[in-house]
Amino acid sequence: MMPNDTFSAYDEAGNRYTIHVRRTLIETRGAGERRVVEGLRSYHLSDGAAVDRIDADSFAIAANGLALKLRPAGA
Repeated sequence: MMPNDTFSAYDEAGNRYTIHVRRTLIETRGAGERRVVEGLRSYHLSDGAAVDRIDADSFAIAANGLALKLRPAGA
């Protein structure tokens, strides 16, 4: 597993949370060829707490259901 993207999301009170995206890489072999493909992504806060992705702009902290949103560019 390799960590990748990091971005910020905000709760309704304007508190900022840093979300880390982890991507699992899967090694496959076929026709004598080795390939690496991206598997599932998982989302976590800096403290390791799990975050669920709701849609492209919405997330929720798994432990307490706190809703987080991305801010539109320029906001």
